[in-house]
Amino acid sequence: MEFMDALRARWACKLYDESLPVAEAEEETILEAARLAPTSFGLEHWRFVSVRDAGLRMKLFGACLAQEGVRSAPLVLVTLVRAARFYEPDGDFCRARSARFPGGHAVFRDDYRGYFSFLREAGRLEHWARAQSYLACANMMNAAASLGLDSCAIEGYDEAAVLSILAEALPGFQPEDWKVGIVCTVGHAGEPRRERIRAPLDELVTRL
Repeated sequence: MEFMDALRARWACKLYDESLPVAEAEEETILEAARLAPTSFGLEHWRFVSVRDAGLRMKLFGACLAQEGVRSAPLVLVTLVRAARFYEPDGDFCRARSARFPGGHAVFRDDYRGYFSFLREAGRLEHWARAQSYLACANMMNAAASLGLDSCAIEGYDEAAVLSILAEALPGFQPEDWKVGIVCTVGHAGEPRRERIRAPLDELVTRL
């Protein structure tokens, strides 16, 4: 599907056909789209948890305020972002990530330190981290649309409950190291497609 056609095809699906699975190849394409999403300073501070297991999805259904899309979707994708303490310019995480870049940590630190200080002083570190998960989620939903799949971004969840569920399922997972950025459901619609309502471009754009 052409890119703009995929954007126009995407809509917020709230109920999925439980008899129609998402193929493994489709899942990989969606996750690769998430991996390629923009990330501030190239830190890739996220982790994507792809949930197919029916029991885990039912637990997440409860943690996501009993939203039917989470219960019925064959694939639920949880985007986690690292807790605020990981973003210290001289911390182990930033050192490890920046070692990949030209000039290594020393060059990265000089570029990053001022912005980090701005975020910390403004109390926006966690907001900055979470906001980027929405970029990854948009990539996943648009990739799903390009494959003829439906999706929905889920913002209503009990964060502590989601993290607790993942801690039970993932060996070595430390809930205190993570925040939940956003949850995304993917599958084939089990409800009639609703009309997507969007304002005309001229109402939304100011050209200077």
